[in-house]
Amino acid sequence: MAPVLIGLMTLAVLLAIALTGPAILRRAAGALVHVPRVATALLLGSVLAWVAAVLALGPLLAWFIAGPAALPGRAGEVCQRCVAAANPFAGPVVDSALPSLALIGPPLLVAAVLAAGGLLRTCRGVRATKTVWSALQGQAHRTELHGHRVHLVPDLAPAVFALPARRGGIIVSTAALELLSDDELRGVLEHERAHLRQRHHLVLAVLAALAGPMRKVPFIAAAIDAIPHYLEIAADNAARRHASTPALAGALLKLGNPALPRTVPAEFAGALHAAGPRRIAHLVNPAPASGSRWTVGVLTAYAGVMAVAGMAVVGPYLGAIAVGC
Repeated sequence: MAPVLIGLMTLAVLLAIALTGPAILRRAAGALVHVPRVATALLLGSVLAWVAAVLALGPLLAWFIAGPAALPGRAGEVCQRCVAAANPFAGPVVDSALPSLALIGPPLLVAAVLAAGGLLRTCRGVRATKTVWSALQGQAHRTELHGHRVHLVPDLAPAVFALPARRGGIIVSTAALELLSDDELRGVLEHERAHLRQRHHLVLAVLAALAGPMRKVPFIAAAIDAIPHYLEIAADNAARRHASTPALAGALLKLGNPALPRTVPAEFAGALHAAGPRRIAHLVNPAPASGSRWTVGVLTAYAGVMAVAGMAVVGPYLGAIAVGC
């Protein structure tokens, strides 16, 4: 009965974090904003661990039953033998008309569908970025500002944003150059360089791959919405090492809501902007972290349980396959 008990316990934890996750993230925000890079890694790892643990439930329960061979002849025997070889639990199994493959197959199919959907969304994002850079490249003038290589584009909208390094890197509009003081421009450029140096576009690509059907899970939806906020705070922290807080806050006020040059398609959402007045409060007066640290511990414990549960199931299967069942 051990696989069934472990499966029920894992399912209970998965349901608990799926439903209570958004509230935990809200309560933990006061502590997480002080360590934004750790917060990003924790949330992204928690999402991946949750998905892996859900997919592991079927293979876990397959150890408990001994159904008919789902595949004919030799193939069916090999399938049943692999399931038996991977089972780390001793004891009797339950005879059932349901084959083990019926529990192993659907998670594999779901994983394949999620991977295919994620790959499709990633390809769309890459194509959109290429389109934007193609639209800007013809009018962009490469120059150096405060030690940063940037592309300056003629535009009346004050915009500073970062595309992936291979697609242009830091983009600055002429309106932003005229609007910002030297100290403010230095802070904004350091902010954008942090996005590139810390590979934030890669993190956003992973989030885009997880979007879609996964957004129906409350915890995953909340994590996907929160991570970009922590990426911006991480870039702010890096910028404050080279520019004063008043200069960076002043730049955010002047830039206002995120803007893009007029030549960029309105539906494009792959850029990381320097704008965003919602971050000014954290820059000037960050919230205390003491009252929310315990929720970070709860979130970390959840992530650890899910990661261990997933690996405890996948590991024996991989080991059985490696030795030839």
